[in-house]
Amino acid sequence: MYYGDLFIGHKAFWKIERGAKHYDIYMKELKNWEKWPDSMSIDEIEKLMQFIPKWDPHFRGKNSTRFAEILKQILPTIKELYDEKLENAKFTSEYLQKIRAIFDYVAKCHGRYESTGCSKILHTILPHLIVMWDRKIRLGILGNENRKKGSMYALDFLPKMQKELFEAIDTCMAEKKLEREEAIKHIRLECGNETLPKLIDEHNYVIHTKAIDFKYYLEKNKEDGKISINDFRRLAQKLPSP
Repeated sequence: MYYGDLFIGHKAFWKIERGAKHYDIYMKELKNWEKWPDSMSIDEIEKLMQFIPKWDPHFRGKNSTRFAEILKQILPTIKELYDEKLENAKFTSEYLQKIRAIFDYVAKCHGRYESTGCSKILHTILPHLIVMWDRKIRLGILGNENRKKGSMYALDFLPKMQKELFEAIDTCMAEKKLEREEAIKHIRLECGNETLPKLIDEHNYVIHTKAIDFKYYLEKNKEDGKISINDFRRLAQKLPSP
């Protein structure tokens, strides 16, 4: 991926997605980061449970007590991964199996398998490592919306996202003549200082979940001279076929 696609995706996301503000409200205003991950209270978990349906209307998780029990079970792994970043993670088999395990634990927490909601929950806990997904993103990237299990997320989807991110960082380093950490900082600062997994999600979301709106956005911005012909063509090629 060319790093500029993250910039365009970020701007488009905030233009297209009406619920974009809910993420910032929860992550930057409501969530008490000092209580995560060690001192998670029911109050903090209820904040999370109230946020998730705003981004996943199909989410049916309502039992905060049950979710608290699940989090206690996976807390050792969460703590191991807490400071990890997608751009630096070494995806060994053991590492990815840990992600698979916590994904399945959380997804099965409320009875039926909540794959989309699970990715959003885990992202809020590990925002520098976990990339969110939904049905249309799974369809576009994995070829089947039902490839939703933890093994498919950890062993297939997340490594693909890391590869895309590496390419974005590399193109930024080459074009801007920056060292790797400087390139990462540049990308984040240009996009509201969001984490890189969040920026990858915004890119995926406008392309796969909001393809019609994003196509219109690209056409309008091309006509207005806000994006180049090359940017338009490159991103238009990523859109799913009608």
